[in-house]
Amino acid sequence: MREMDPYTREKAKLPPLIQSLLDRSGSTVSVEIHDSAGRHTIAGGKYSLAQHKIILYWDGIKEQCRILYGSLKPFEQHLAAVFAHELGHAEDDQLKDLADQLDRTEDSLQKKRIALRIETNAWSYASRLLEEDDREFLQFLMHMSLEPYHEGAA
Repeated sequence: MREMDPYTREKAKLPPLIQSLLDRSGSTVSVEIHDSAGRHTIAGGKYSLAQHKIILYWDGIKEQCRILYGSLKPFEQHLAAVFAHELGHAEDDQLKDLADQLDRTEDSLQKKRIALRIETNAWSYASRLLEEDDREFLQFLMHMSLEPYHEGAA
């Protein structure tokens, strides 16, 4: 699949689901949507604190759906959750301090605890933003996402 031209808030209209969540959040973050273009990752998205920008990886989100649910049937619901999570990073007023703490500490247990806090903050925001009817779906996704951070962080 060829790389898509990135969608951006300034250059093109975002998909309605993304635009709706962005509007509901009131965030000023910029958003781009790409294919991961040869990157060997199944990441659905990332937030850049330095650029105040979210990049969503369409093919990564599709691959996550195939792995987690065995089909693309819940793609829209999964996309909403991934984007809301990234918005959670963008709107986290603790993120800069937590990222600074993460950079300063050399203790591996403390690093895991800080990383867990960063991710938990983002999922808490996503949960509030989505106001999901299907809490089970979001709880499953949050569990799968946070599980690696819990290992050894207790």
